[in-house]
Amino acid sequence: MTATVTLSTASLIVSNLRSIIKDYNYWGTSESDSPLSIRRTKSLTDAQILVADAAMRRKVGGANYQVPSNRSIACKTLLEVFTPLVESSKSEISAVMGTIENLRLPAESLEFYVQLYSTFQQLTETKVCFVDAPNDAFVGLFITGKTTDEIVVAQALLVQT
Repeated sequence: MTATVTLSTASLIVSNLRSIIKDYNYWGTSESDSPLSIRRTKSLTDAQILVADAAMRRKVGGANYQVPSNRSIACKTLLEVFTPLVESSKSEISAVMGTIENLRLPAESLEFYVQLYSTFQQLTETKVCFVDAPNDAFVGLFITGKTTDEIVVAQALLVQT
């Protein structure tokens, strides 16, 4: 019999998420290293998402980078985002030829997505928001969910050309 652990506070959720990203922290739809950062907040409006997105873009884009003014936010469910990522990892595992070592990365990515999904699934009002702008390679990623008292956020800046 397997015991189910319910994480009810934001601090426990954040601690669990930080543990998950220690071993593997790569979002598969990004063309560069796009590690998730984990935080908690009391509120998270669209305006706050755009501010956080702009800060990530400035940090990565350099001194001459101009944050696009026409950025938009599109939100999806956890299932809409994680199902294709998990299926892709499963396909990679099935297609691996050769030694056990060749399984390491696709197995780690599968574990990463399943653990992230499972942790956020314990929260309420979960969603995955993407901040995008035409003709810009950067896409802000925000995975969010509520505990009884706070919002947990996993965020990254993806590169998608």
